[in-house]
Amino acid sequence: MANDVRPNGNLVVTVRLTLVPGRDDDLILLVRAAPRGRLAGVVRESMRSGVAAPLGFGVQMKDEPDDEAELDMSDLGCEL
Repeated sequence: MANDVRPNGNLVVTVRLTLVPGRDDDLILLVRAAPRGRLAGVVRESMRSGVAAPLGFGVQMKDEPDDEAELDMSDLGCEL
């Protein structure tokens, strides 16, 4: 991949991404919602701060928390 350094020191990087429906839905929405001419800025900001799935996706809330209950995070897909 060729990178271009401009006289002002800015590094220009060209990247090609393949976004897979079902896996990258949040990124697909981000790209589709970016205003014309602003995609690079939107992608740059998402790289800095991350992209979160919409709240409520796969989340079930109780009316009142149970302070006595043990926190079960086994279905998160990572080991802590």
